[in-house]
Amino acid sequence: MTDEIYGLYLICFPGYQCSRECFDGALKPEQAVIFSEHENESLIAFAMIWGNSVSLLCVHPLYRNRGIGSRLLEKAEAHIAKSGADRVILGRGSRYLLQGVPADGESVPFFKKRGYKASWTSVNMMIDTAGFDYDSLDIPALPADICFRYAADADRAQLLSAVDDAQPGWRRIFEECAEPVLLAVERETDRITGFEIVSKDGGWFLPDAGSIGCVGVVKSARGKGIGRQMVAQGIQRLKSPGCPCIELRYVALADWYSALGFRVYVKQWMGEKVLQI
Repeated sequence: MTDEIYGLYLICFPGYQCSRECFDGALKPEQAVIFSEHENESLIAFAMIWGNSVSLLCVHPLYRNRGIGSRLLEKAEAHIAKSGADRVILGRGSRYLLQGVPADGESVPFFKKRGYKASWTSVNMMIDTAGFDYDSLDIPALPADICFRYAADADRAQLLSAVDDAQPGWRRIFEECAEPVLLAVERETDRITGFEIVSKDGGWFLPDAGSIGCVGVVKSARGKGIGRQMVAQGIQRLKSPGCPCIELRYVALADWYSALGFRVYVKQWMGEKVLQI
């Protein structure tokens, strides 16, 4: 059924088109809990659940406003409640493609009507590398004792330790990551002070896009300008081999990235609902 699931996703989310490889890698649908509805043996709707997250809720446009989405959401909520979770989140979680619900269109009113609320809106951002000029950036200078290099196999233990210090929720991402990881390190000691995933082919929703993600700086090194310099280095390194644009996903600090030239191109509503157990 995974072919039908991917095909229906593409129909339901025209603003978030991605490759089959990206879809399967992000969501692993063959391992997810899926509730579905069919008509004449064709898939018309499904809800995909990972942990306490509804990773996707898709209803074919021709079958909307018939109560199908409500039924699937009720099944998903009941399943999540049975697992012992006290809340349902939309997107994000352990496996996600969309970190929330697209902020435009019908999705947000649908979920609000069913008791979901959001305290913030996440954004996806992009930058065209042709217009990026590292030397003209108005950002703090890199500390003299810090330099950048890509992680090697020998850095794994120290990198995971740095991730645990900066953003412990990202540990699984870095344990599974096969993409290049750019490190900020102290020149004399080689101690890792920052990290980010830099992928020439890592874009999900923009054609031929690279990506920068999971940008973190250890607590003891924050406030020194390392983070922005590390992202600027990532842009420069992706621009050099001819990457036309770079995608950022799941961004809360839009103003922070705007200083580097990124702009918002889609927004996602980070809804969740407390379950009545």
